Amino acid sequence: MSRTFYIIGAGMGAPDSLTGEAARALAAADAVFATQRLTAVCDRAVVCPFDRLAAEAIASGAQTAAVLVSGDVGFFSAAARLRAQLAPHGAVQLVCGLSSMQYFCAKCGVSYDDACVRSLHGRAGSILGAVSYHKKTFVLTGGENTAAKVCRTLADAGLGGLTVHLGENLGALDERIETGTAAALAEKPCGSLAVLLIEHPDAANACEPVRDGMLTRAKVPMTKEEVRWVSVGRLAVQPRDTVWDVGAGTGAVTLELARKASDGAVYAVERKDEAIALLRENRQKLGGYNVHIVEGAAPEALETLPAPDCVFVGGSGGAIRRILEIAREKNPAVRVVVNAIALETLHETQAALSALGFADVAITQLSAARGKAVGPYTMMTANNPVFILSGGGRDDG
Repeated sequence: MSRTFYIIGAGMGAPDSLTGEAARALAAADAVFATQRLTAVCDRAVVCPFDRLAAEAIASGAQTAAVLVSGDVGFFSAAARLRAQLAPHGAVQLVCGLSSMQYFCAKCGVSYDDACVRSLHGRAGSILGAVSYHKKTFVLTGGENTAAKVCRTLADAGLGGLTVHLGENLGALDERIETGTAAALAEKPCGSLAVLLIEHPDAANACEPVRDGMLTRAKVPMTKEEVRWVSVGRLAVQPRDTVWDVGAGTGAVTLELARKASDGAVYAVERKDEAIALLRENRQKLGGYNVHIVEGAAPEALETLPAPDCVFVGGSGGAIRRILEIAREKNPAVRVVVNAIALETLHETQAALSALGFADVAITQLSAARGKAVGPYTMMTANNPVFILSGGGRDDG
């Protein structure tokens, strides 16, 4: 006779947060297995380490065995891994539970149907992009990414005034729910079992393209929007990508890239003080807090940056080949786009892409003209033509 395994979402780990279905499944199980924290929902549960839950349930020989997991089985849960381990030994049924997001948002009186949801529990990553482009962001913390550390990251990026709701030890007797600014909560200790709900009413719209009129320019050269949109489109930036913008200038391309890499990071490399000041101003103005400004000249400033998925070069200072070499050394499959105005830069870049083994090299000359009202007439005014060179890396192994 086939065995049955239940993987049960235990909610907040207290009996009153179990669903009726979960309670019935527990009552029907011949054996129950759980980590120490979840035994409060079932006093007959066998305690074992998490990485032994499936093995102990299988070894028990019980016709019907239940395994408890925290929260809901479909919300950043280990249920999928347990299911894969149990499936060869019998039928597996998942029983949903109350997630920490449902519980916490109800406690705060805040809806979550429009929230961006991210987990930093035992994971690397940053929520600066998520917070930049969403009015609400729910975050699971844990491991090195404590609630205080996440709030400190927000404060250091210039978002210390945002309202943050914090929930610690949800459902337990020592449950703590507190609301404050990111800067204030960054100074308060917090345990590993914590969640955050971050409110950013002025979040930028990642789907809106950056227009020239949205930026402060002064006398620093700026890539025009028509060229910018084609160049960024050529890079095919993905949401979690790490991107370099070399010769960032005012940040026009930088902030366009940041909206595409909305869960990633953009490193804006710039050496001129005036441009750096404008870059900082435009980052705050357009809300791209997943932009990291790197003050220095390429190629030297690139050596310590993380490996890029994409690289845009708007200004090379005559070092285009070395810039592309460093990008390929860090990631052989990197995608690159280079803008060139001078014919010499065009030829140098074309030669470098070929010599370094970039695949799918393409060259486009873009000449854009804009209408300008002259009395009752419209006159077309041309911008300088720009060469857009692109290539994809080849994975060398």
